[in-house]
Amino acid sequence: MSSVSRVLAGVTAVAAVALTGCATKGVPYQTPSSSSSAAAAPTTAAAAPTVSMTPVPAASGQLTGTQLETVLLPQSFFPTGFTLSSSSVVSSGAVLSSSPPQYDLATVDCGTFVNHFGNTGFGETALASVSAAGQSQAYDQVVYQFGTPAAAAAFVAGVTSVAGRCRSFTATSNGATGTFGLKAAPGPAVGGHPSLELTQTGVLNHSALSIDTVMSASGVDVFAGAAVGLAAAVPTGLAPATIAYNLMKRQAAAAVLGGS
Repeated sequence: MSSVSRVLAGVTAVAAVALTGCATKGVPYQTPSSSSSAAAAPTTAAAAPTVSMTPVPAASGQLTGTQLETVLLPQSFFPTGFTLSSSSVVSSGAVLSSSPPQYDLATVDCGTFVNHFGNTGFGETALASVSAAGQSQAYDQVVYQFGTPAAAAAFVAGVTSVAGRCRSFTATSNGATGTFGLKAAPGPAVGGHPSLELTQTGVLNHSALSIDTVMSASGVDVFAGAAVGLAAAVPTGLAPATIAYNLMKRQAAAAVLGGS
């Protein structure tokens, strides 16, 4: 959620001067202390509380990436110290896409996956995402929209398969190389829909990186929220499932207003 790819890009900018990941491309992370290292891995954070969730109808209709941008959670949703950056916005734009997948989740290289997850190229009809960055931490949010509910569910299943074969790998982003691992497990129900919890851990430029993403397929959409920590524990003010749930509710309202 994160997007892991944008996480890597954003973290790399910090580490190099660093997620989707993400922390995000262009997000103004604070540079970790020079004493941060693989040996000084983030401490494990307590799980963030999730909000009480009522069922949300399956997402339907087709919104463009530009319209999905209005679904993304506003600055007021995030805890103090986390700032949305307009430069971190990723959108598929004002036209629905009909392009076939550029990245096949059944065969995509692990490094390629983390460098593109949270961006276009997975056969979606539209996408929008943005991150809120803080001191060595971030929250990420993304909405992937597909042509059919089956395609949305297949995307989540594909991510599960990627995690199964990417338990340890090396990836390079913006000149920085890191060693990472992915793990997937069933996550909490989000608005009455099943979810996947994708965990990424690793080391980037001697700083420990942790990303906890929850993604849920609902109708034609996949909603994802993520919490990211670089040389720090992942933030706990918001649960990734809470981010995904609120995106789900906002999409339902946007689809109705848009007449979809």
